[in-house]
Amino acid sequence: MHTHQTKKLDLTSAMEAQGLTKRHWLFFSVIALIMLFDGMDVTIVSHIFPSLIQDWGVEVGGGIAIVVSGGFVGMGVGALIAGRLADLIGRKTVFIWAAALFSVATALGATSGDFAAFTLWRWIACLGMGSTMASANALLSELVPKRNRAALLAVAYAFVGLGTALGASLAGLILPTEGWRLLLAMAGIGPFIFVVLAAFVLPESPGHYLARGSVDRAKRSVKRIVPDLDLNEVEFVLPEQPTSTSEHQTGALTKLMSKTYAPVTILLFIFGFVSLGTQLTIVQYLPILLQLPSTGLDTVQSSAIVSLYGLTSTAGGLLIGVFLAKWSRFVVFGTLLALSSLTILTVALTPAPGYTLLLIMFGIFGAIVPSVLGPSRSILAATALPTDIRATGIGTTEMGGRIGSALGGGIGGVLIGTGIGLSGFLLLLLFPIALLGGALGGLNILSRKKESDNIGAYSSNRHDKVLRSNAQQ
Repeated sequence: MHTHQTKKLDLTSAMEAQGLTKRHWLFFSVIALIMLFDGMDVTIVSHIFPSLIQDWGVEVGGGIAIVVSGGFVGMGVGALIAGRLADLIGRKTVFIWAAALFSVATALGATSGDFAAFTLWRWIACLGMGSTMASANALLSELVPKRNRAALLAVAYAFVGLGTALGASLAGLILPTEGWRLLLAMAGIGPFIFVVLAAFVLPESPGHYLARGSVDRAKRSVKRIVPDLDLNEVEFVLPEQPTSTSEHQTGALTKLMSKTYAPVTILLFIFGFVSLGTQLTIVQYLPILLQLPSTGLDTVQSSAIVSLYGLTSTAGGLLIGVFLAKWSRFVVFGTLLALSSLTILTVALTPAPGYTLLLIMFGIFGAIVPSVLGPSRSILAATALPTDIRATGIGTTEMGGRIGSALGGGIGGVLIGTGIGLSGFLLLLLFPIALLGGALGGLNILSRKKESDNIGAYSSNRHDKVLRSNAQQ
């Protein structure tokens, strides 16, 4: 007598079979909304800088540059700490506390009596922002089905751009009449409401519990995500589980800097350094540049331009997925870099543009430039490296981006302090665009070489198999 025994699915496959449900959309919505506020609070301080210059006599090339570059360093440190803590104590736990930290610190920044206190609260807020972004991506990727992961992460990233637009709109509405303190208070209280909601609504990642050996907790988490799933049909193991975290990380770093992958790793680091550094420097200093005497715009006008810039950059980020589905990533990003150069030259060389013309030009600018400066570094890293070192490679690329952001923030303030104005600032952006083009070209050459080597290896292996087969016959 034979007993028929149904083969159990591993946890990832079992959850994948359930598809995308209403609960997945609920989790996505809560996380994406907090990412929206994270994006808003990253850039909202840029609208406050002109008020601080007026109220406290802060210098752009001094105090403002310190806040910008120090904030980027805080975000990088926060991301590194959050990644480690998320593996130790849970993705949800780190996400909730990180989001609470940046919201509370942002709100308390409104109580600052001097620029030193403002700087301290801003640095604490940036530590929370960097931690929030890292833990949000980790949590979201493990709560949704694997086949929907990339698309939902891309849409969640677009919410960061919406946050930029929302912050600019609030700045234009509040700053002229109520001042910067109310703006900061609202920017902190808003996300805290959703943090409390997230604490009750979001489950912990079942994969985290399983990796830590807590099968019972993993089962309870799965029931919160897909309540209709029969747990008796699930084998609670992870498809891939490294022998130890330290060995896995050390091996990955060694492989990244090996003769085979070092050129790719270096080019990705350069691309991340330049792309994110340039992107965030533009966003941080654009309100100041638009309100310089040479440009002549007021707070409401500059906020409207930055708001449109954020909206069109969101639209551009969504469209990039459509383009990448049809054409090579190198063709898409190369075309966007060429269009970015053309757009920069058009805006910079237009003589004495007024508010209406600047609004139109920066609307177009936002649809093109951030699309190649934003998600491109992660896409290039994910497609250039093998599975066993992919996550570490993406992390290394992101680290380069944060270092570039800190350096760009300091250099940007110094350059504006020299009086180069909006046109001069934009023309200088052609230099990082050229660097990105060079790094992209290098990655393209290495990718083609890799494909050629793989084809050659495949042909050689197939020829050997034919010879062996003939010999056996």
